[in-house]
Amino acid sequence: MVKVREIMKTSVKIIGPKETIYDAAKTMTNNRVGCLIVVENGDEPTGIVTESDVTTVVARGLDPKKVRIADLKKDKITKRQKLITAKPGDNILDVTKIMVKNGIKRIPVVENGKLKGIIADKEILLISPELIEIMSEKLKNRISIVPGPNETIPGMCEDCGGYSDRLRQSVNRWVCPNCELDE
Repeated sequence: MVKVREIMKTSVKIIGPKETIYDAAKTMTNNRVGCLIVVENGDEPTGIVTESDVTTVVARGLDPKKVRIADLKKDKITKRQKLITAKPGDNILDVTKIMVKNGIKRIPVVENGKLKGIIADKEILLISPELIEIMSEKLKNRISIVPGPNETIPGMCEDCGGYSDRLRQSVNRWVCPNCELDE
């Protein structure tokens, strides 16, 4: 299987926590990128700023020239969780599952606490078209599906990690038909 180091982009745009959302938007626009990695102490990644963060600040009526990158986490403007990262030697399939599970499009690649690159869903799909079904799971996660007690949904089995169009809820987990038989 393909490793992250084989397809990651090594040219990553960064921003400091003291910069503003306006600075982030300007840098993203000038460099035609959808995110910036927040770094402190040289190149230690501590967060990520996305286009969505910029639009959230604007939609809330906040002044992008006054809101600092550090404010995103501190004031929970974007309700972001801990930074999710990958390592250069990680398997692409495992990284894809992490992306799907967390509903994210990009993951910084970190080794020994240092930023080494970034991997996005675009790179994954370019080299592994067979992962299109798994990546499409991310889109399905955004749709609220409220199945009845005996209905099925498509998704990733929480036992084996495989994709299935027929997941059933079993003891607070979504499992595929094969794993359901094993119980």
